[in-house]
Amino acid sequence: MYRVVIADDEITIRNGLKNLIESYDLNVHVVATAEDGEEAIEAIEKYHPEIILMDINMPLVNGLNVIERTREIDKDSKIIIISGYDQFEYAQKALELGVFSYLLKPIDRHSFKSVILKAIEAYSERIWETSILKNMGGNNVGTEDVGNLAIKYIKENLSDNYLALSSVAEKYHVSESYLTRIIKQKTGLCFTDYLNELRISMAIKFLTDRNKIYTINEIAYMVGYNSQHYFSRAFKNYTGHSPNQYRNEKME
Repeated sequence: MYRVVIADDEITIRNGLKNLIESYDLNVHVVATAEDGEEAIEAIEKYHPEIILMDINMPLVNGLNVIERTREIDKDSKIIIISGYDQFEYAQKALELGVFSYLLKPIDRHSFKSVILKAIEAYSERIWETSILKNMGGNNVGTEDVGNLAIKYIKENLSDNYLALSSVAEKYHVSESYLTRIIKQKTGLCFTDYLNELRISMAIKFLTDRNKIYTINEIAYMVGYNSQHYFSRAFKNYTGHSPNQYRNEKME
């Protein structure tokens, strides 16, 4: 769950952004809102949010100063400026401080969702780059990247009918969209198609094993399908033949 802090001196803006984020049904939670810069710093120090939505013009401590303080607390958090001022000097200074995005009010709900998703993905990638070795307990994986690790894991666990994109992404501390992209880059297939290809290839080995004859139901469960019906349908979509037809043709 990604934590979000919203800082804006207008209560309608704070509540509006909070409601908007919660309406997206993403893996995010607004842990605090702040009406001035001092409250924002307190919330950031307390919760260490992954995502911060920040107005620049706030009482007591302005947004740019809050960002400078935030960078001392957590250099990896993704800061999204939301401002009513389209001023070059603000945007330039924000970029110098490593702000992720600079949005102008009023906020478009669809483009805003896209920015939040990209911030989640960027944070996830950054954390992978900086801490995955520690999170994995120091295993000797320094020369491997997350794509190779994920593909290896999928191959080794293809018989698990609970194997899912979400569980693999969680294991390697990356976002689902990031994992989808790198699996596509490495295999040419999306996660589901790649997993099905591996499972059908394994099923073919069992079907054509002359040393032991497995039932179709046994093979279905051995390669990760939770029903013979679903397996048979997937197999025919992939090969053009039912499992029995395929076995009979290859075993003649």
